[in-house]
Amino acid sequence: MTRVKRLGRACAGRIAALCLGLCIAGCATVAPRTPYTLADASAASPMAGHPVRMWARGDTVRYDQVRDELVAQRRRVGLPPPSTILALSGGSDKGAFSAGLLNAWTRRGDRPQFDVVTGVSTGALIAPFAFLGSSEDATLTQIYTHVSQADIFRKRGILGALGQAGVVDTTPLQTLIARYITPAFLDRIAAEHRRGRRLFVVTTNLDAQRGVVWDMGAIATDPSPDRARLFARVLLASSSIPGAFSPVLIDATAGGRHFSEMHVDGGAVGGFFAVPRTILSENASVVLAPDTRIYVLYNGRLNPTFKVVRKRILSVAGGALATLLGEIDRNAIDELRDFARGAKAHLSICSIEDDLPSDEKPVFDTVRMRQLYRFGEQAATIPHSCLTP
Repeated sequence: MTRVKRLGRACAGRIAALCLGLCIAGCATVAPRTPYTLADASAASPMAGHPVRMWARGDTVRYDQVRDELVAQRRRVGLPPPSTILALSGGSDKGAFSAGLLNAWTRRGDRPQFDVVTGVSTGALIAPFAFLGSSEDATLTQIYTHVSQADIFRKRGILGALGQAGVVDTTPLQTLIARYITPAFLDRIAAEHRRGRRLFVVTTNLDAQRGVVWDMGAIATDPSPDRARLFARVLLASSSIPGAFSPVLIDATAGGRHFSEMHVDGGAVGGFFAVPRTILSENASVVLAPDTRIYVLYNGRLNPTFKVVRKRILSVAGGALATLLGEIDRNAIDELRDFARGAKAHLSICSIEDDLPSDEKPVFDTVRMRQLYRFGEQAATIPHSCLTP
């Protein structure tokens, strides 16, 4: 059995891959990096003079600016404050669930044009297409029902991974992303941004040990010739499972100094992002339209599952990490429910709970992804669908 198959067998997706990466991380070496300080990190910008991101937690001043700019922009074009939020979670190949659900939701005829779309990990890859709406349904279907492992990564093997920062080579994923992130695609994102809609993607800055929320519409509107490269690298970083995929270095400047930040999967700080944690935990003020609807598409199970764990290092480590990250996500859902109650917002959560296709198959197995896609379609069409608040 190949190591990548064992990755999928351990617990599929980000958890198992992380476990595998940790096992050989001590052997990896990377080229020296330019040192920089916490002050540099806080002041750094990847696009000169154009703020395109904020810390995922604690950056209250910047969140207030983003909120006020958004509300003012929508008011100028005659729109009310945002009233629909779509949050797409991580979940590796289980992103096929969200792709199927979104497509079936379009066919239902009541899928809204979301005012705010957020994505983490595989959800980050889906988010730009979900943001542009049903015109991109066919693209999502193509990506999540026709790709295979070969379209995402190349196996390095143990010897090939030595001296690298990731077990697998993600050149195929970079090629896949670049195929769709064209200047014309970015122009469409930018046009919607100017209309008062927002697209956010989360990465994890390993140097700062903090989540970063990227305003992808702001990147798309920047006149810099580097906008496509930065947009694509943020998507790649958000979906780069630590240890399994190499981290993504993003160039930044602070005080005239140039350096590279190390970013990995946004799932390292949380499985999804709907509302800033500062707002959730501190009850900070937030402007929401009456009857705001928040939809969370969770690409996995939210409820704990029972499985007898094999007495092996990867199985034990994978089980422990799956428990930890699952509990973090369940707590985040509880916080979001409390927030929605207090804000008089409607919260809908769609997740994969029953008859999940076998995790025994390798990750990014095309047949399994098509099963997951059909699960998403069914979730949108059954009576009393999860999309009903």
